[in-house]
Parts: sequence; structure tokens; C-alpha cells
Amino acid sequence: MLGYIMYGEGPKRPELGERQLSGGNFVTLRLGLHPRPNGPLALYRARQGARLLRESGVRTAVFPVDFPYTALFIRQGILPVDTLPLRRAMAAPLTRRRLERLGCQPTQAVVAVSGERATREILETAKALALSYRYVLLSARGGEDFARTLRREYGISLLLDPSADQIDRADALVLFAPRGDLAQDNKILYTLYPGGEAGRGRLPLCLPKALEDQTESNCDREQLAAALYGLGVLPLETLLAETDSTL
Repeated sequence: MLGYIMYGEGPKRPELGERQLSGGNFVTLRLGLHPRPNGPLALYRARQGARLLRESGVRTAVFPVDFPYTALFIRQGILPVDTLPLRRAMAAPLTRRRLERLGCQPTQAVVAVSGERATREILETAKALALSYRYVLLSARGGEDFARTLRREYGISLLLDPSADQIDRADALVLFAPRGDLAQDNKILYTLYPGGEAGRGRLPLCLPKALEDQTESNCDREQLAAALYGLGVLPLETLLAETDSTL
């Protein structure tokens, strides 16, 4: 079960409920503001709310923005929805859209994908881009078998183990792990690792306006987008269209 935490004007004691958003079902927790959010009574009620969610079978929830009890809820076994899988799923198609907008031709654009090792997500991203662009650089341990398969099945050649200078000159760079040796001033940059969403390479997530209007002003809508995508009720194309319109 997925949770949905509402923090603002509300009951003094935490209350459970249910809510449906865009076809996704959530167990809700309403937690009222307290004049002393770090006081013993407020902390007690926060722990009580986390316990109620956990006892309802919730382990992951959509949290409010600037929620003062995030660390407390995590200690109680309730984690915020992870947005990284959705950002990674969007990286290749969003890169294509942005390259098209910049007028970069498929036979001329250079795209780089970099990570520590050749995981499924990295290889899927590299394949999606390699099917659209002639020049794709892949920097990830263990990518040799994947490159041979692409060459055999699709006639596509990847450049493996590119230098830092080659990556810096790429039109687009999709980073799955930090790289201190790169300038990261590519025309298009996505930093798709924990903490990478804080800088220039952040890949934003946007909900349809009609759905935004159904949420509280302090709802973390990126977490909600990831939750609904994970539930299979919000298609990737819808999220791509909304995000693309803001870039």
C-alpha cells in the first residue's frame, strides 16, 4: 500500500483515511500543524501517525514538501517515494526531444551515457539513444557484451570507455553516477543519481494541471508523479509531455 501524508490545518490527533488520485489508491494520514513542531507533544503525534501508517501496511508514502518529521517517519519505517526510477525512465526520450528542439541531427549529435557499471537502466538508456543517434558514448564497466549485441542485432556501434574530454564535448550527457573529472557544461545534462537532482542536471517531474489542482499546495508533486507512474496509472508519455512543456 502507498501512503499520502497531509500536513497542515487539520485534527489535533493524526487521522487515517483513503484517497484516489488519477486511478491510484492511497492510505492517507492527516496530521495537523502544531505551534511547537519540535515539542514533545508534536513529536508524539508524529510518531503515532507513522505507526498508524505502518500498521495499515504502508511502507512508502508521498510526503509533503518541507515536512518536519521526514527523518522521524523514516526511522519508523515509512519512506518517501523514490523519484529516481521515473527520472531515469524519462532520460532517453527527454534527451531526444531536447536534441530535436536544438536542431541536432541524428547523424551528427553526440550523446554520452556514464555510470559506474553497466546496469539494466544504463544499458536501456544507451540502447534507446543508440537507436536514434549515430554517435553514442558509453562509459560503464561491463558494457562490452552489450556493445557486441547491439552491433550484431542492429548494426550499431558504440564508443566504449570514452575519455573525459570526449564526454565533455558531447551534446548531451546522461550521468548515472557522480564524475568529478567532467566539466558537465554539456548542452543537455541529466544527473540521475541520489543527490544529483539538486544541481543543473536535475530532471524535473511535472503532473498534469488537472491533477495538480487536486493536491494540497505543499504536496510533493514529483513524489506523487513517481508514485502514480509506479502504480501504472500515469503513462510515461503523459509525464514526458508535461515535463517537456516546461523546458
